[in-house]
Amino acid sequence: MATKKTAPTITTRQIYEKVCSVEKMLKDCLEAPSPAMSPSEKQPYLAAAAPDLPLSVIHLENATDFLPCFDEADLFYGMKDIPVIMSYCPEQVMRIGEEYYLTGPMIFFRLNEEGSIVSLTVEDLYQLAEFLEEHTVILMSGPDSFVGIRLD
Repeated sequence: MATKKTAPTITTRQIYEKVCSVEKMLKDCLEAPSPAMSPSEKQPYLAAAAPDLPLSVIHLENATDFLPCFDEADLFYGMKDIPVIMSYCPEQVMRIGEEYYLTGPMIFFRLNEEGSIVSLTVEDLYQLAEFLEEHTVILMSGPDSFVGIRLD
């Protein structure tokens, strides 16, 4: 199986526009009054992405819609220089040579001192967008190509 890596097709402008969109959504969600909800009932904001889907802000309760094995049979990936954890399905990791590539969805979240999931910050979203831009590659297998996220 011949495999060839090519440069990412995502431009800096596209990443900037995605981050601005996510930032606006997160700001709107955080500033919107929540009717009759106590702070303890609020769901943390996480992020979801996939090699072929943009970074999106989601609630914790919706994580399994993006990653069905979230918090059950998922694996964690510690983000270098970012206080965020990435959750993904181990069955969607492909090994090519000595490198590993994620070909399915992922959920990003933070943990507090007690080990509970807490909301991501806007700065986290910027850093995650940069991570995705730097690690997104197009993989080729014969005439077929697909997008993957390189795991270091």
